Amino acid sequence: MTILYDGIGSNPTGEHTEEEFLEIMAKLFTNKKKIGEHKFNVWTLPKDYVFFTLADWLEYSGAVMSE
Repeated sequence: MTILYDGIGSNPTGEHTEEEFLEIMAKLFTNKKKIGEHKFNVWTLPKDYVFFTLADWLEYSGAVMSE
């Protein structure tokens, strides 16, 4: 099974394993620069994201599963 995702953090082919896709999603929401500040701050996932399932991430990101 492959996940097709071509958004931020995806690889050039847009095809990912479940583990790769979840790693991309985790990176997108754990390390962000606060807008308007000149130093980097590490953000933790908001409580809403902590409980996201694979299906939730697929829906949120617009990715699709392919066989």
